[in-house]
Amino acid sequence: MGAEITQLKEAAVLDDIDLAIVRALRRDARLSIRALAEEIHVSRSTAHERVNRLLERGVISGFSAVVDPAQAGLTVRALLVVDTGATPEGAGLADALLEIPFVVRVQTIAGDIDYVVEIAAPTHDALSNLVLRRVLRLPGVHSVRTHLIIGEQTRDPIQQPPADYEPGPSDGAW
Repeated sequence: MGAEITQLKEAAVLDDIDLAIVRALRRDARLSIRALAEEIHVSRSTAHERVNRLLERGVISGFSAVVDPAQAGLTVRALLVVDTGATPEGAGLADALLEIPFVVRVQTIAGDIDYVVEIAAPTHDALSNLVLRRVLRLPGVHSVRTHLIIGEQTRDPIQQPPADYEPGPSDGAW
């Protein structure tokens, strides 16, 4: 099993070229291979080969447009903290939550809550109706706390470790 873990760690490592490709495509998924190669200063064949390898490994799982919810009329953003009270009905709740209009993402959480649900709704009334008429009526929902999102900063999830970073025995690929 030790060899399998080593292989998994090696497979997960992205070198500088892979990181540059991922960042460029996250910024503009419409880049042609030629434009991508020029931007990251590699040959077209290298860019093409690397993109294909990232796709095969599942590092890149697709290409999509980034939508600004506010510009699409969804100006009320919230996080719902959902507790199932450890009921058996709560086990399949994620799929049911995703069926509700304005639900953007459902995350299953370890700890004293069960789910965090991201909402992008057009109005406060729509958010209120979603919580009161849909979420609270789902089998297995014990309680819901609503938190309005008033600001957001994001960071590219693909980061190189600091130059002085030394991995410990339980760390991932770094």
